[in-house]
Amino acid sequence: MGPARLQALPVLPPTRVCTCGNPLALSHVEYLGRGESVPIHRCRGCGLLYRGAPGAGSRQPPRRSRKPLPDGGHPENPVIASDVAERLRELLDRS
Repeated sequence: MGPARLQALPVLPPTRVCTCGNPLALSHVEYLGRGESVPIHRCRGCGLLYRGAPGAGSRQPPRRSRKPLPDGGHPENPVIASDVAERLRELLDRS
């Protein structure tokens, strides 16, 4: 959603109730850049979008630490059966 479209959204009413009378729920967070964001709320009835106060949803997600790969390279993929994996290798080697 671009800045112009974001500014065109109505401001979140203090009652958190849409003009149609249905409750509003948090839909998503629009990131504006430079660590700022705006929460977007959607009406559960008509689907109308409202913008919350800037910075109200600016919580940054926690950083995830990367786990080191196990010694000996990548682990085997237990999802693909060995015969299917061999067939895929054959098909990919032909091209």
